[in-house]
Amino acid sequence: FYEDSMFPPMEMDGERLFLKPMNCPHHHMIYKAEPRSYRDLPLRLAEYGTCYRYEQSGELAGLLRVRGMTMNDAHIYCSPEQAKEELLNVLNLHTQYYELFGLKDFWMRLSLAEKDTGKFVDEPELWQKAETLITEVMEEVGVPYEAVRGEAAFYGPKIDFQVTNVIGREETASTNQLDLVMGKRFGLTYIASDNQEHTPIIIHRAPLGTHERFVAFLIEHYGGAFPTWLAPLQVRVIPVASAFNDYAHGLNDSLFSLFVRTELDDSHDSFGKKIRSAAVAKIPNILIVGENEQAGQTVTWQRYGSKDRKTLAFDAFLELLQEEILKRQDWRTDDQ
Repeated sequence: FYEDSMFPPMEMDGERLFLKPMNCPHHHMIYKAEPRSYRDLPLRLAEYGTCYRYEQSGELAGLLRVRGMTMNDAHIYCSPEQAKEELLNVLNLHTQYYELFGLKDFWMRLSLAEKDTGKFVDEPELWQKAETLITEVMEEVGVPYEAVRGEAAFYGPKIDFQVTNVIGREETASTNQLDLVMGKRFGLTYIASDNQEHTPIIIHRAPLGTHERFVAFLIEHYGGAFPTWLAPLQVRVIPVASAFNDYAHGLNDSLFSLFVRTELDDSHDSFGKKIRSAAVAKIPNILIVGENEQAGQTVTWQRYGSKDRKTLAFDAFLELLQEEILKRQDWRTDDQ
């Protein structure tokens, strides 16, 4: 079902080795490595790692579509009675993540199988159960969604979190799948309270999707102007002249010691060019230091996108900056 999307095998020491396109089979074998009881469920296995898929060259698009992808992937093995609650928890986790990162314009798409296409595992009864359960969960969550036939995973229906990119095209940011099929195919079982073997339901989840794609969405969403807590470079210290480089170095070192992502611009460029350079780089916080700042042990603070400047004690700036980072605030939208 997935061979066309895999890289060709490598022959080594008489063995055929593959770059894994997904974590699912490996997690299934971990589950299968020892007997399981209903008391072990739900069992949640998570892995932070890289998978590789042979996307066609015409499908590749920057960070949005890559051949080597990093993700925090997990599989939840549960009983039918637990499946609804576990799936609800997964959807709530997704919405929490999206709200945390400031992504608000998203919706869900319920991807279902299409009959007689050969693209999906041929287990009609199990598909019906999965689709009924996942539809109930979607209705209970209360988030608007659309149902689409033919877009499911080959082993079960899925819930896609959709966003619109900067050119108005719909993209899938992350995916959850409800799997009633692969447990049976891999021979996964647990002993239920009736002392009989049963097959667990499997929920596949990756709340942020691939990290490459999610970073691409964040770049587009913020236009590269990240809030301080997300910005690759949080502060740039700019002395107005070389006479104040030592003071600027001290400030930069203090910020660095507090794990602030900071940089000192002590180049020979003019002061105006340094300010423009920081604006082009969309650095959220600029600290300007000159004669008055050095004498008073203060800094003059300018935000990205603002012409306003505020002079305050360096310790006071540190306190405000650390609070903003710890609380993951966006000064443009949050009350400060």
